[in-house]
Amino acid sequence: MAKTLISLIWIYGGRGVGLLWTLILVQRLGVSEYGLYAMATVLNGIVGNTVDNSFAVRAIRESEEHFLRERTMRYLVAVGLVTAGAVTFDINYVIGFGLMVAGGEIALNVVKSQSARDGHPDKVYRLDTARQFSSAGIGAVYLYTSAHPTLTHASLLYCTPYVLILLVGAKLAVGHRPAPPGPPRLIAALTGEMLGTTLYLGGDVLLLGTLVDTTAAGYYQLAWVVAAAVAAAGQSFGMTYHEPLRESGGDLSAAPPLRNILRMAALGGSLLLIIGICLFAFGAPAQLATTMLIMGGFAALRICIFVLQVILYTQRRDVFRLTIAVGLVPVKLGMVAALATLTPLGAVGAAIAATVADAIMLAGFTWAVYRPREVAES
Repeated sequence: MAKTLISLIWIYGGRGVGLLWTLILVQRLGVSEYGLYAMATVLNGIVGNTVDNSFAVRAIRESEEHFLRERTMRYLVAVGLVTAGAVTFDINYVIGFGLMVAGGEIALNVVKSQSARDGHPDKVYRLDTARQFSSAGIGAVYLYTSAHPTLTHASLLYCTPYVLILLVGAKLAVGHRPAPPGPPRLIAALTGEMLGTTLYLGGDVLLLGTLVDTTAAGYYQLAWVVAAAVAAAGQSFGMTYHEPLRESGGDLSAAPPLRNILRMAALGGSLLLIIGICLFAFGAPAQLATTMLIMGGFAALRICIFVLQVILYTQRRDVFRLTIAVGLVPVKLGMVAALATLTPLGAVGAAIAATVADAIMLAGFTWAVYRPREVAES
């Protein structure tokens, strides 16, 4: 629990910087431009997390030899994505910036991987916060010193800390022969699972930006950023149990107590409700304030999901997670599309869809983790 508390300091330091960066973008460039930035950020999450998932999962459960070789391959993938993003940036902002950040974040994961493997979320999030502070700081200086700032220039400056990260990652990668993260079937399962998850989590922003406008996408992403910051507590809490869960094969006796998970979820959800009420009280746009209120339910559900996901990882129940992740994509995105085209709800409709879909996912994860199980899934 101590490591969780320390990591929370770093998490919320980084999330605070990220939220401040978001507010600076909105203030200097407007919600519509921020919505475009958000679409690129979502693409980064879809591509980067999908490609990286096999490496991330195996890094916490495989032998040291496999870990080192796969870390080298992970670094090479990062370099490839950064290169592709740099080539396409002038052609399409969303694709170019999305790929550059995706590659940069995978390179950062290479640097963080040993700490994550050893169950030290405080060290992991300290590096995250340092990168976020550096990127946002450089970008903010530009936005406030330029007479006519642009999103493209701010985005390029935001990426500059990844240069140092790539150099540090290269040092870690040298000396180990690269190897793929497992056999093809496992890679397909883990990649498919994360593709489903990222489309599930971020596809709504892309849909809003396409079907409504980038302003609606911007409002929804603002609320989502706050909800994700709160939900990160569940991710950190689950991470502190990596080592005992790995050693026990995912046995529930080594997992976080259920009562602690529920307490954390209740606290997180309540925080979003308070923020939403304050937004109404201080005259914020009704669409943003209402979206924030609804995302309180999303944050509480997501905290529980993050913790149960760690248990399922260490139980190697990859096919089950893939089924849930992929199966819910059309459900959630279908709800978002219907609410976006048939109602004037905009960001509020996306928040409703996100919360309903997360409730379904949590029900499935709870059934899988806590029901009596005779034989562990391979």
